[in-house]
Amino acid sequence: MKLKIFNQEAKGARDYAALLVMLFAGCIVGAAQETEENKESQSGATSVKLSQEVMNPTTLAWQLQLEEYAIFKTEGQDGFAQNFRFRGIIPLKEGFLIKVPQLIRVITFLNTAPDGKTGLGDLTLNQFFLLTKKDWGEFGAGWNIQIPTRTDDQLGSPQWSIGPAFTVTFTDLGKWQMYWIWENFFSISGNDKYGSSAYAVLQPNVFYTWANGVYAGIEPEWQIDYKTGKVAIPMDFRVGYIWSGKLKYNAYIEPEVMAYRSDGYPRNSSNFGVRLGFRWYLPM
Repeated sequence: MKLKIFNQEAKGARDYAALLVMLFAGCIVGAAQETEENKESQSGATSVKLSQEVMNPTTLAWQLQLEEYAIFKTEGQDGFAQNFRFRGIIPLKEGFLIKVPQLIRVITFLNTAPDGKTGLGDLTLNQFFLLTKKDWGEFGAGWNIQIPTRTDDQLGSPQWSIGPAFTVTFTDLGKWQMYWIWENFFSISGNDKYGSSAYAVLQPNVFYTWANGVYAGIEPEWQIDYKTGKVAIPMDFRVGYIWSGKLKYNAYIEPEVMAYRSDGYPRNSSNFGVRLGFRWYLPM
């Protein structure tokens, strides 16, 4: 009986992976059709520039980002899990109080635990102020707040958290692009009941762009617990395609594996998964 259930779960995971690949292929086919219909030709430099502008996390553009993370192996648990992320980005050329360009991000999740429980995850708000823009790139700083909107403790944190965030973008690297994002989260509620929480997420991003809109690179999210020193270091590899039609678009697929995790680290138990993302951009 256990073997039968396991085989059914494995078949379900394989079917889900096939669905992800089919959806991604559909995005690419649609992209090629729209690019063909768009008669405006671009030079290689223009295409590389377009790709780098779209990937740059400090580009001032209205954005809608959808990402499905299908998790096929979870540490210490059986069953398929997933995180569906919705992220909207609001650009401001000049803030109301702080008179510099800035980006406001609203991030929500619909999660499924390995046991099949599905519901809302936490809501995160962050705001980046673009403080310095030079020939080499940009520097920004801001804040995060994580709101415990999860419908079950398996799907998110029970505590409110807040902390500073920083980003550095290097754009004067030819067809390469590199940027770093450092976010911090410190719990400000429920510490008596759950214990205080303090951790950081460091995101190193390195991409290479081709003139035809294809790009490849890494965008992992490394985590460190400030209180215990324990870490989770996943590694991924993204292949994507950026094109311009009525709007600007970005479609990608990204397998991820856990390269190293300290024993007992609680916040990222995924051992292997695949991300499928699609993003719309509307320049200001």
